Amino acid sequence: MIKAAPDGLPRLGLSDLRTVVGRDAFEAASVWLDTLVRAWDLYLVYGGFPVAAAAAKRGEPIPDWFLTDIFNVIYNDVFAESRASETTASHMVERLWAGIGSPANLANIASDLDVDGKTVARHLGYLRNGYLAWDCPQGHERRWAPRPGAQAKIYAIDPLVARLAHLRNPGRDDVDPTLLSEMMIGMAVRRAAVAAGRRWEGDNLLFHLRTPARKEIDFASELLGDVALEGKFVDDDAWHSEAQTVEASPWSGILATRSVLDTSSTDGAWAVPAGILAYLIDT
Repeated sequence: MIKAAPDGLPRLGLSDLRTVVGRDAFEAASVWLDTLVRAWDLYLVYGGFPVAAAAAKRGEPIPDWFLTDIFNVIYNDVFAESRASETTASHMVERLWAGIGSPANLANIASDLDVDGKTVARHLGYLRNGYLAWDCPQGHERRWAPRPGAQAKIYAIDPLVARLAHLRNPGRDDVDPTLLSEMMIGMAVRRAAVAAGRRWEGDNLLFHLRTPARKEIDFASELLGDVALEGKFVDDDAWHSEAQTVEASPWSGILATRSVLDTSSTDGAWAVPAGILAYLIDT
């Protein structure tokens, strides 16, 4: 259980992540490392809805009635205009979340589910409009805009939404915590950007990038300057190999790890625990 919250840690601006200010903030937060790692682990399991957070605080499962309520919000309210059956719509949502962390090929999803591609696109639009999903488009090579014709990544707004199919039926696959951590680091950046005055809507808030070697970098934004973020949920020196993609790019890298903190490099990537990074930019 999380018995205490960090006290006296200042909010860190998105443009300060790879600066002396950022290094000092990460080091100051390191005294809370164990607490913030445990808190982040719980967050990926329970999410941030108040009922779920209260269950986490008590050390209890998320109540079944609340999972049913979230299900009803999606399938009775958000999908109110859907002409698909509840089963088909459920499969579409589960298939979308199974692809978290990779650009979403809506045509492939439609083919896998034997539905029309417009049906998948329409339901994705319902989720976006209901603030249950958000897009991370591939960035253009020369400006902060989506690359035309490129596939976006699709993320859920909260771990509970992404894990809902599994939570209601444990026989269904759960979402990998690595992908959930990546997703919620992106959410923390988006919330921090909105707090700094940017609009939530639109397609210019956060991007994923391709390196010249066609490798993918999770997140970059005008607000991050020359810094790119990668979600790599590791606990040991394996983070160095995970950093190779961003280190071979034009970007200064920060890997959001599970528990590794290493800001010693001048030219290479830094490792910062996701719980520390999110706490400093989004509280």
